[in-house]
Amino acid sequence: MRKLLVIIFVMLVVAGTAQNNQYGNTTAKEYDKDDFHSLLDLGIGAGLYYGGFMGPVIQYIPLNHLGIFGSAGYFFAGLGWQAGITGYIMPKVPNKPFRVFGTAMYGTNASIYVIGASYYNKIYLGPSFGGGIEMRFGRSKRSGINAQIIVPIRDSQYDVDLNIVKNDPSIEIDSEPLPVNISVGYHFEIR
Repeated sequence: MRKLLVIIFVMLVVAGTAQNNQYGNTTAKEYDKDDFHSLLDLGIGAGLYYGGFMGPVIQYIPLNHLGIFGSAGYFFAGLGWQAGITGYIMPKVPNKPFRVFGTAMYGTNASIYVIGASYYNKIYLGPSFGGGIEMRFGRSKRSGINAQIIVPIRDSQYDVDLNIVKNDPSIEIDSEPLPVNISVGYHFEIR
C-alpha cells in the first residue's frame, strides 16, 4: 500500500508541475485576480467521496485552492456520509479545464452487508485520504467529470467483525474489500 501512496503522490506532483507551466511567469495573485472562481460545486457519483455506493456531494469554495464538502450516499447496510476538505494544486477557476487536487475526509468508509443475515450488517466511520482530477468541458468549463483514488483508514472493529463473518460456516463471502476506492462523478459549478 505504501508503494501505491508514493505513486499517487508522485503523479500529483508531476501533474501539478506540468499544469503550472501553463501559467508562464505570472504570479499566483495575478491569475487568481483575473479568474473568478466558482462558489459551489455540485455533483453526483459513486464511491466514498459521494458517501457510499452512490450519492450527491456539495462543495463550498471559499478560496481558489480550497474547498469544503459534504456528501450523503447509500451503502447497502445503511446511509453513508462524508465531510472534508479539498486542496487544489491549480486554482479552481473556469478557464482551467484540468485541475489536480488532494482530499482529506471523515465519514462512512466501510460496511458489512450480508444477505439473509442482517444482524451482521453494519457501517463504520473513519478518516480517508486521496487525490484526483477534475476535467471540465464546454465553453464555460463549469461542468464535467471528477475522478479520484481514496485510501480509507478503516476502524479496527471492522476487521474484527469481518473475521467473525468469514468464520461463520453458513455464510459465503462474495467479495473482500479493496485497499483503495475509486470515486467518479459528474459535477457542475455555480458562481
